[in-house]
Amino acid sequence: MSKITISLISLVLAAALVFFLVIPFWSSVKVLKQELVSKKEEATKIEELLTKTQQLNQEYQEVSVDTEKIFLALPSEEDIPRLLVQFDSLAASNGLLFESIGFGEIAEEERGKASRDETGQLSVSQAKRTVFSFLNLPLDVNISGSYEAFRLYVDALEKNIRSMDVNGIKFTSQKVGQGELSGIFNFGLLVDVYYLK
Repeated sequence: MSKITISLISLVLAAALVFFLVIPFWSSVKVLKQELVSKKEEATKIEELLTKTQQLNQEYQEVSVDTEKIFLALPSEEDIPRLLVQFDSLAASNGLLFESIGFGEIAEEERGKASRDETGQLSVSQAKRTVFSFLNLPLDVNISGSYEAFRLYVDALEKNIRSMDVNGIKFTSQKVGQGELSGIFNFGLLVDVYYLK
């Protein structure tokens, strides 16, 4: 056999080897590289989703705390015993004597109701308003003590988480002996306590 024949046979064998072994191997490497790129993209998307999920979970926890505060401020039921304890403990902690409490009739209130124009359409500013409907329980709270203690009591009512409005105050002074003022007053408060409907 001549050198040319051996060279041709070697060249054909090398070409066959490249065609049957190297090209399929190279194709599988390309496929694996593409799969690796797609898996990296999926991993990146999953990491982004995990980050987003953690952010949403944190926001949910914050909203959950706010929601609990709303339900404390506007409970869905009267809960008269808790109201009594609340008014009594606020009076005692501010140096007042809790005398009595009177309950009025529960009424429904609406606030922020949007009205429609002649065409029946809501204006842009009116469309942003929401109708809030809730129940209103009027109370007549009677306490006695000094004026300074009463001022602290009203301040505590204002800062209380429970949603309520003081609508009226009346007071009389207690006298000792022959017309002398004792510095102690009897206070009457007209208070509206609110509930979700």
